[in-house]
Amino acid sequence: MNAILKTLSVAALAALTSAPATQAEVSEYFIIHPLEQAPQEAATLLRDFIAMSDEWSLNGEFDMAGGAFVGMKICFNEMRGYVVQAGLHNLAMMPCGNIAFYEEDDQAYLSMLELGYLTTLSPHPALEEGVALARPAYVAMLSEVFGVE
Repeated sequence: MNAILKTLSVAALAALTSAPATQAEVSEYFIIHPLEQAPQEAATLLRDFIAMSDEWSLNGEFDMAGGAFVGMKICFNEMRGYVVQAGLHNLAMMPCGNIAFYEEDDQAYLSMLELGYLTTLSPHPALEEGVALARPAYVAMLSEVFGVE
């Protein structure tokens, strides 16, 4: 089965990188911002910001399509306790900051899952409280690092 999934993911990635870009409908659970930096440079800026902060952690980083795209999983550390309070099964959604940097039609973009996806998947008062705490922290971080409003 792993060989099948690996073959499918390699085929899907090849199709993605060779097919012309198409604009898909984007749900309200995505935050998308154009960037002035190339994807790798944007990832470096975010990595450097996180390295200088005790409030954030970098939980994963991976290159996609031979480095053309960058995925990062980051966490606003105060959010962790709220996720645990809502039930350990919610740990599957961590870290709550899922970000991708990519280029489409010669424009670099940041795409991030909006934190509301957490409470949509698992409605719980602790998650509601955690999301309310973390949302402004993510907004401030994106503004500071990328000048995004």
